[in-house]
Amino acid sequence: MGTHGEGEPRGDGLTVLVGETEIAARVAELAAAVERDHPPGEPLVIVAVMKGALVFLADLVRRLAMPLRIELVNARSYRGARREATVHILDEVAALPLSGRHVLLLDCVLDSGSTLTALRREIAACGPASLRTCVLLRKAVPREPDVQPEYVGMDIPDVFVVGYGLDHANRWRHLPYVAALGQDAIPEEQER
Repeated sequence: MGTHGEGEPRGDGLTVLVGETEIAARVAELAAAVERDHPPGEPLVIVAVMKGALVFLADLVRRLAMPLRIELVNARSYRGARREATVHILDEVAALPLSGRHVLLLDCVLDSGSTLTALRREIAACGPASLRTCVLLRKAVPREPDVQPEYVGMDIPDVFVVGYGLDHANRWRHLPYVAALGQDAIPEEQER
């Protein structure tokens, strides 16, 4: 697979926003910041939002030199390319072993903040020793002022993005970069 530069249209309805090299550099910087802020010797529990944060999670944890545990939670605020008004948390967060532990909530994209807000509320109810949030991408959209992750990889425009674990209709997750998905790339059956 060839490499694609930032802003480069691919000819298939995708325009690269963030290339592989920039993603790798930002993930390394985020890992360093998490390690710097984390209490030495204390284990970290990473709660990752699936499926979109899967690739980000894998790259981040390989750069962390600390004891950690990974928990996965399924939540969604999108149906196809359309944002829904409510967040659907599909797993029982209260069943996760989070009480008294240092928790990092990890998601790939922050847009309205509704998913992070809902998950932070659920995790906080479990009584963690600390709770921080980390997102790779923060969209330039209005959101509540209290939705401010401690760690942000980069800011992007308010466009629907795919690649680096993010998908539309289970397509494009495998791309090693983040691309904007144009309307012409959405199959007709998905637009209904």
